[in-house]
Amino acid sequence: MLDINVRKKLYIVGIIVLIYVISMSIGYALFKESLTISGVASTVEYYEGDKLPVAAIIRDTANNRYYTADGTKSFIDFDSETWQEDTYQLNFQKKIGLVYGTKTITYVVSFTNPTTTSFTNGTINTEIEENYMSSLKEVSGSLSKTEVAPGETVDVMFMIKFNFLSELGEHQAKATVTYTYQNKPRYFYFIINYSH
Repeated sequence: MLDINVRKKLYIVGIIVLIYVISMSIGYALFKESLTISGVASTVEYYEGDKLPVAAIIRDTANNRYYTADGTKSFIDFDSETWQEDTYQLNFQKKIGLVYGTKTITYVVSFTNPTTTSFTNGTINTEIEENYMSSLKEVSGSLSKTEVAPGETVDVMFMIKFNFLSELGEHQAKATVTYTYQNKPRYFYFIINYSH
């Protein structure tokens, strides 16, 4: 049997613990905060702007170039290329000696979806922006995929039909690729220049 002094001490310690637990519960109830979310909560980072977020892929590893083509034309030489965020620009130089003749070439670039959300509703629109002596006859484009999951790659095909009569003049064609990303249309531009 326990001594009376020990019992009193245990009784006092028990009362102190009980008062501590009750005061902590009351303090928590009085000082807790709540968070109310209206709408949809997401941990996915929201992407601002109209640029389609892409990761460029080098297709021509032998020459370290982003593009490949299904043909060439004599006296039209590769000059340079740049890929800056949402715009890929491919530049060719027309040389003296260019021979008359119609040629159709399809240029292809590829990019990967680097995000955690899919691109949907893919479309491509093409236009001729500069056309000295109407030498660019026709432009068109296509996409290998209209839906691009995270980590997947899409090919952008840009077909140009031309009939250069000489090396003179500037020619530019532009393809605008549109995908829906985070419920908003985002854009990627593929520009081809032919100059002297």
